[in-house]
Amino acid sequence: MRQARLDHSFFEDEVRPHLGSLLLEKGLVSHDQLDEALTERAASGGLLGETLVRLGFIFEDELARVLAEQVGISFVNLDTIPVDLQAASVLSRELGEDLCALPVRFLPEGGLVVAVADPMDNTLLPQLQLALSCPINLAVATASSIRRSWRSVPA
Repeated sequence: MRQARLDHSFFEDEVRPHLGSLLLEKGLVSHDQLDEALTERAASGGLLGETLVRLGFIFEDELARVLAEQVGISFVNLDTIPVDLQAASVLSRELGEDLCALPVRFLPEGGLVVAVADPMDNTLLPQLQLALSCPINLAVATASSIRRSWRSVPA
């Protein structure tokens, strides 16, 4: 017997829309797919977006673009823009890979654009601020593109 569809209507009154609500609104997932992913995530843990990608319901770049929209920051496609190697070198590779974060470029006013895979991680920005002594502008990129880009940065 098929499980009844979960009620997603409670998403509508949120100040910052939930990821599931945004994906439904954009037509990237169906209610049934969201239900399955929420059930899977509840059983195995992990993040909803990662679960949706793992189940093959959305592509990783779709997830990253929607996450960027959800938190109101830019999406950066590391497969099409060059990473400033000098900017990347201001963060240790070990910490960058651990946080899934990569400094991409310096801003004219002295800040640093840092691509991250999970902008919702509340521990991320404090750790980056501790490691970097300049203003940080977060952008969202796919986790796989951040990992690939770190491999191209000289050690």
